[in-house]
Amino acid sequence: MNEPATRPSAVSLQGVHKTYPGADRVQAVRGVDLDVAEGEMVAIMGKSGSGKSTLLNLIGTLDRPDRGAILFHGRNIRGISGLARFRREEIGFVFQLHCLLPHLTLLDNVALPIQGVAGANALAHEALRRVGLADRARHTPVTVSGGERQRAAVARAIVNKPKVLLADEPTGNVDSENEAIILRLFDDLRQSLGMTLIVVTHERSVAERADRIVHFKDGAIEHIEVLGNAAP
Repeated sequence: MNEPATRPSAVSLQGVHKTYPGADRVQAVRGVDLDVAEGEMVAIMGKSGSGKSTLLNLIGTLDRPDRGAILFHGRNIRGISGLARFRREEIGFVFQLHCLLPHLTLLDNVALPIQGVAGANALAHEALRRVGLADRARHTPVTVSGGERQRAAVARAIVNKPKVLLADEPTGNVDSENEAIILRLFDDLRQSLGMTLIVVTHERSVAERADRIVHFKDGAIEHIEVLGNAAP
C-alpha cells in the first residue's frame, strides 16, 4: 500500500511520466504511482540521475508531466488556474543550495515570499525563531555560517506555513549539528502544523526520520521501505 489508510492523501501521483526531448529522449520519470498522506514524511532515495529531483519538480509544479496526474488534496494541478499563486501559497521549497540574496538581511530574505502580506516582518521573525535564528534577523548571509544560511532558507520555505514542504538534499551542505537542528525542525513542522514533507536525500540518517523511504531507480519506484516512524 502506498498510503496509510487512516489519513487522507495530501499528494497523489497517478501514472506520472516525464521524458525530456532531444537525441537521447531521456525518460526521467516512468509511470510513478505514489500517495503521500497528510502529515506524513516521505524520503526519496536513489543514485544521481535516477530522476529524484525531476520527480520533486513535478510535484512542486515547477515542471509538467507528459502523462499522468498529480493531485493536491484531490485537486488535479492541471485544472488549477493561477498555478504560480497556488505554488506560493501551498508549497514550500528547500534546496541544497540556500539561494539567499546576499545583499538582503536574513529577515528580508525570509519575508520575500510574503511581500505585501500584512504583518510580513512579524511572520518572518516567527519563522526565523522557529529555526533558531531570531538573533540573526538583521545579519546578511555572508556574516553567518553555512548551516545558518540553510536554516534561513528553511525559514523562508515555511514562512507562509505551506501544507506541503519539498526539500531537495536539505542537509547536503551542512555539518552534523545543523543537520540535527533541521531534522528536529522537520519533526516539529509535522507535529505543530501537520505539514506534509517530501524529502530527496542521499543521507540514510535523514531518510530514517521519515515514515517511508521510496527507493528510486531509472525514473521509477524500485521499492518502498516502511519504517516505524508514525506521523503525528
